[in-house]
Amino acid sequence: MLIIFPSGSNLCFEKSCGIFFWGVHGHDGIWHLAISNFSFNSFPFNAPTYFGAQMSGYNYLFDLIIRGLSLIGIPAIITYFKIFPVVWFLIFTSLLIVLARKIKDTPVFVFLYLFFTFFVGSFSYFLTLFHNKSIWGSASLLATLTVHTMSNLQFAFSLPILLGILIIIKNKKPNMKSVLMISALNFINLGIKFYGGAITSFVIIIYLLSYVNKKTLLSSVKYLFVLGLTSILSIIIFYDPFSSVKSGSVFSFSPLSLIHTITEEPSLFYSRQLTNARYFLIQNGIGPKLILIEAFNIAAFLFFYLGVRFFGFIYIFWQILRKKLDRFNLNILLTSIFAFTLTAVLVQKGEWWNVIQFFFYSIFLSNIFLAQLSERLFMSRSILLKFCVFLIIFFGIPTTIDVIRQYAVFPGSSYISKQELDALSFLKYQPKGVVLTPIYDPSLKLNKGLNDLFRAEDSAYVSAFTGKQSYFANPHPLRLMGIDVNPRSSLIKNGDCKIMSEIDYIYELHTDSKIKQFISCKNVIVKNIFANDLVTIFKVSN
Repeated sequence: MLIIFPSGSNLCFEKSCGIFFWGVHGHDGIWHLAISNFSFNSFPFNAPTYFGAQMSGYNYLFDLIIRGLSLIGIPAIITYFKIFPVVWFLIFTSLLIVLARKIKDTPVFVFLYLFFTFFVGSFSYFLTLFHNKSIWGSASLLATLTVHTMSNLQFAFSLPILLGILIIIKNKKPNMKSVLMISALNFINLGIKFYGGAITSFVIIIYLLSYVNKKTLLSSVKYLFVLGLTSILSIIIFYDPFSSVKSGSVFSFSPLSLIHTITEEPSLFYSRQLTNARYFLIQNGIGPKLILIEAFNIAAFLFFYLGVRFFGFIYIFWQILRKKLDRFNLNILLTSIFAFTLTAVLVQKGEWWNVIQFFFYSIFLSNIFLAQLSERLFMSRSILLKFCVFLIIFFGIPTTIDVIRQYAVFPGSSYISKQELDALSFLKYQPKGVVLTPIYDPSLKLNKGLNDLFRAEDSAYVSAFTGKQSYFANPHPLRLMGIDVNPRSSLIKNGDCKIMSEIDYIYELHTDSKIKQFISCKNVIVKNIFANDLVTIFKVSN
């Protein structure tokens, strides 16, 4: 909340005034504003930062809700940064308490489950301690839900839906009413976050299969049909799979690609000897030594990413050996393994490492196991076992402390200056058209001090604040949708004047030298319609 709630606010820092952003919100939050303010102006929905491209293979339900609220007078920037975080917190916390009480209705268990969910991080600080002799910087080294949840509101809102499904299925046999309810929630979750929808689909399937017997076989088939039908409808409506597959499969099979980074990246648990041995052994086929190396990679990945939650899984496997694992915990365990497996064996089109988002749900679900272990230790008669709970808390929070130090610092990471806001406001009220904007230049970024957003990172801020489509900007989400951004990027970098027939406005930042070359293109009329010390806007007529 310290990261998202101040973002999108009009503030001043020393002589810099404008709209400020914290963490990744200068990119991710802005992207959602761009979709909400532009993409739904026509059907089919168009990509806000690539002229001629449609939204395909992208979960847009969350942004559609923001657009709906804007139509009744609530600006998208207020909804995203102010209203939704508070609404999420209230719903999420309430559902956490309800689920905790269904699992074990004691104040100790409820407290521990809430605490672990909100505050426990990874063991990344062991890595920074080893490399840098400090825990500082650990929060950004590995996936940390304390940061990621409020940096990715789609992920955040997928969690209450997952909790709602878990509450419904806890200790309850399926019937048509409950199946319709959880299928509807799954339909929504697929529209909000595909990764979350895949996980809730698996939870429901395991739940339904766990009650299959000779007497319930026909009913179970009906229930699975309802789930399958609603899931397929959600995918067709929100992802346009027939268009998205034209650019290739969204996911590809590449076993342990992401897992290997734990021992291949110098900033992580790096082992050159282990990595070289693995590459050598791969050439000779699968054998015992290679299996041991890969098992070590998997164990190291889980240990450092899960942090103290790792011990929750050990507790659950101990329960399996004692044959005391109930139906609900088995579902949570299988779902956690499923989510990890997807991360372990797949890579994603556009950004291969993006499959880590499946594993976020394993991290989230593992809080249930850690809370069960800790509650049992705390309620024991042994002082030593009670003390172990305090050790779990102590070793679980260093990355959260680093979050506060690293992210919740005024004045944030970037801002849109008052001068740019004036230019964007002017462009917003011009006739519809496509805007040519400068390609992001990382060399402009200041190493120290507050950065203008155009210096800090590549983003969709021109589309977000004008409601107009950019000719080309913010390639990261475009690649995730399967759009080949290289040809258009080359056209702009090379100053190819043929793009002038496709644009209506030129948004020139005075810090950019390349965009000026288009102003002198022949056979077009370029008219200056706005200028201040930072921005000049030109109207293009063919």
